[in-house]
Amino acid sequence: MLEFISENYQDIILNTARIFSSVFEIMLAFILTNNFFKPRPKVKKTDYIAFVLTATLVIFLQEYTDIGYWKYLVEGVLLSGILILMYSGRLRSKIEAIVIFASLLTLSVLVSNLLYRVISGQMDFNPEGSTAFGSLLRITLTNVTLIPLSVLLSVILKGFGKGSSVLRIWLSLLLVPAVTLITFSVFQYIIESYDLNQQIKAYIYISCIGIIIINVVVFVLFWLNQRQLGIKRENDLLTAQINQQQMGIKNLENAYNRTRNFRHDIKNHLLTLNILAENGNVEEIKKYIREMNGIIDESSYIRITGISAVDAILNEKLYEAQSDSITTNYDVMNMEKNSIKPVDMCIILSNALDNAIEANRKIEDPEKRYIKLKMHGDETYSVISVSNPAAAAPVRVNQHSYATSKKDAGNHGFGLKSIESTAKKYGGEMLTKFEDGVFTLVIKLNAIS
Repeated sequence: MLEFISENYQDIILNTARIFSSVFEIMLAFILTNNFFKPRPKVKKTDYIAFVLTATLVIFLQEYTDIGYWKYLVEGVLLSGILILMYSGRLRSKIEAIVIFASLLTLSVLVSNLLYRVISGQMDFNPEGSTAFGSLLRITLTNVTLIPLSVLLSVILKGFGKGSSVLRIWLSLLLVPAVTLITFSVFQYIIESYDLNQQIKAYIYISCIGIIIINVVVFVLFWLNQRQLGIKRENDLLTAQINQQQMGIKNLENAYNRTRNFRHDIKNHLLTLNILAENGNVEEIKKYIREMNGIIDESSYIRITGISAVDAILNEKLYEAQSDSITTNYDVMNMEKNSIKPVDMCIILSNALDNAIEANRKIEDPEKRYIKLKMHGDETYSVISVSNPAAAAPVRVNQHSYATSKKDAGNHGFGLKSIESTAKKYGGEMLTKFEDGVFTLVIKLNAIS
């Protein structure tokens, strides 16, 4: 084994560097693409496969034919297809991204050629020669040059609201493979410049393999860390949303209770107004009515489930739906003996009804807008069903999740996740169905002893 390596060390190191270089460039394309574009929902979890296949094809072509700079054209064409077919966004933006990436590659080749001639002059070797060190140095310089150019690009695009700190972290991480290529070049220079025995040459190549393994481990660990940070961020947003909903529920419940108290005190208010009227105190009457105005606006709240917090949510969403010309149909039983916590019931209902109202707003004909809510159960279980029309079939991301249609997708799309999380607290489940233009959400909850 050592003898084979020592006899073919130049080809082995050069081919390893070529493979490493191609992987480096495709990885850079993957990082840039995923920073500026979102994968289509159906390919979100498998978008990296296309990049793996692209790298494999480029490596295959390099191994069986000397394609030289044509490699960059092949990469550009394949990446263009991936970007157009697998990622969402405007075609114009995609074309701009393709041109930018091609410009990065072209500029890196031009700069690396210039650096190559300067270095060859300083080290006194023929720049037109075909030594393994010369070929390896060209590859290394091209890849190393790509890093500062990409960082510069991210800084420039930040001014247009497209750059991100995470992108620059990933680009900084590319210094690891860049240093690896530099190390390969140094090893090759030492091998060509000094009379080393076969065993040392073999050990040098084995060291190269170890460095590559370190690269893989570093990137895997960093990717796992970024994934965990993404999950944490999503959980933080979900928790913040639930906290906001709980505060809103409390405020609605307080308003609902004030309305009920107002109904009990209405006679006293009328008596006060009558006294002021008899005394002819018009200004005091006006002042009193202004103070009562906020409470009077809330007096249309009706009793639905018997739970004040839940009734507050249902009344609020009923009023919001009616203001958008949405017909509401509530088939709700008395829930006072239900074991589900009011705050959890409110989280489910507020998210479900918000989604239903949002979907109805996209229906152009107001006469076709409606929401059907059913709530049934007893002390042992509860079933909530919400149905509404949808202008188009929602794009499913996974079994229970759909892609949000809002522009700020990173901070939206947590409604169904919040509902599902709440349902799991009660050993229940969330079911969704889209059929004949109607979206139906069903939540089953079990009593917790």
